Amino acid sequence: MLARGGHEVVFLARGKNLEALRTVGLTIESIDGNFRVPATATETLVGWPSVDCVLVTAKSYDTTKIARLIAPVITPATVVLSLQNGVENEAVLAAELDLPPLLGAMTHVAAELVAPGVVRHTGEGEIFFGEITGHESPRSHTLAAMFASAGVAHRASHDILVRLWNKLAWNAAHNAVTALTRSTAGQAATHPTAGPLIRDAMHEVGAVARARGIPLDSDRVEDTMAFSREHLRDLRTSMLQDVERGGRLEHEALNGAVVRLGTAASVPTPINRVLYDLLGALDSALRSPQD
Repeated sequence: MLARGGHEVVFLARGKNLEALRTVGLTIESIDGNFRVPATATETLVGWPSVDCVLVTAKSYDTTKIARLIAPVITPATVVLSLQNGVENEAVLAAELDLPPLLGAMTHVAAELVAPGVVRHTGEGEIFFGEITGHESPRSHTLAAMFASAGVAHRASHDILVRLWNKLAWNAAHNAVTALTRSTAGQAATHPTAGPLIRDAMHEVGAVARARGIPLDSDRVEDTMAFSREHLRDLRTSMLQDVERGGRLEHEALNGAVVRLGTAASVPTPINRVLYDLLGALDSALRSPQD
């Protein structure tokens, strides 16, 4: 969208994806209409000029590595925006890049890399962003103007921490259970035993958030469950997609974060602990050489 809107965009990529971007560009198969854009793509940013904005969309386990890869083009004025799963990426990026606290950001857009250079967009979503402190800032205005110029759905938020933790609650519960049961979000939420497990896992995340001073509404859990049952029947979560292709799982950034932060806040998280341990075993099996 940014490239189509006239912005100069550079994709940091590798392997077959890099090759496809360089040769045929980026192909979007979207519910809003298919399109293709020429893509400037590279596997290194050494020697490149500084940039105004970086959108970090890598898996959370690669955050430290990504920070080191983008470091050559970062200045104190660069807006670095994490659109990743989890609530710890901003702190990792800021520390690695020697930057002040970053904007918080999240999105619910449903998309999947289905082939090198080909993204399938199956569900609408907005990008939410805002200062962790809740106040407005010049960089949030700059970001809003950039997204608006390209027709990217976005919303500046004064409660981005609440949004990030609500997303963590959804992800830690739905991603984990769908990955372990090989079911869609709606199927898992509807199941007589998996559904209550999702609900309990979400309530644990809410308890950890509230212990950290982040006012998550416990009543929201039932609304979320109802939405999953009614509208997410076919949604394959990102972790389910990872399982299906034998990739690495993001359990450290999701259930692992809930367990770690719960321990630090003296909040018990037994459901997320079990999910974390099971996902760790599954992750090891997926990435072990097959007999």
